[in-house]
Amino acid sequence: MDCAVWPVTGHAFEDILDGYFPLGESVRQMMARHGFASMWITLLHAPVMNIRGLPPTAPVPLSLPKTYSGMIDDMALVATQADDGVRLSGVGDWFWVDGREETETFPPSTRLGEPAFVRGIGVGGEAADANARATVALARRDVSRPLEAWLEEATGRLGWQASRAWGLGKPVSGIRRDTDDTPHALFGRRFEAPDRAAKASSHSSPLPANWDYLLVDLSADQPDEEALELARRL
Repeated sequence: MDCAVWPVTGHAFEDILDGYFPLGESVRQMMARHGFASMWITLLHAPVMNIRGLPPTAPVPLSLPKTYSGMIDDMALVATQADDGVRLSGVGDWFWVDGREETETFPPSTRLGEPAFVRGIGVGGEAADANARATVALARRDVSRPLEAWLEEATGRLGWQASRAWGLGKPVSGIRRDTDDTPHALFGRRFEAPDRAAKASSHSSPLPANWDYLLVDLSADQPDEEALELARRL
């Protein structure tokens, strides 16, 4: 197995991300609720609010001027446990009613305006180990190879027929705007294996640091049809 590709146990899931909390806190609560060591999620069309000077633990005011309002059009995030709670990285598209609030990064302190539906995959931790519902791999890109050819080869080396790949950059990069030159341009992209090797054994500990890509097995011969269907919808 290529040393830059790590098979891990994973749990594909759908859930509701709590609203009104800062995004980082809502994600931390979800990861703790499921018992994951790391988590990848995607969300669409989530209202957000940016209230200057409001402490993270303060309740949301009953009346909100529209100038505080915004919307996440789509966002894909990786959350990892950290000493101060959770570290978020990812990419997405968002806007604010007041254009003066626009930034190239999305602060995790921004509050969700209401609960948001998410799909994702948790890796590591007792919950993912005990309830494995997806075959997942974490990969560190070989920059000497063309990206798509490398991902196709990685799919074959994992013993998979096909995969979907997401690129989110390094875990310390924060939440960035999606652009054509980010790895996130591969969001939802399917890769066919040129050939198929013996399927590698999954493991979940220790998780690799600074991985660039998440690959999900889309092989039609997986025994768990429900997990396969969910992976196709991610």
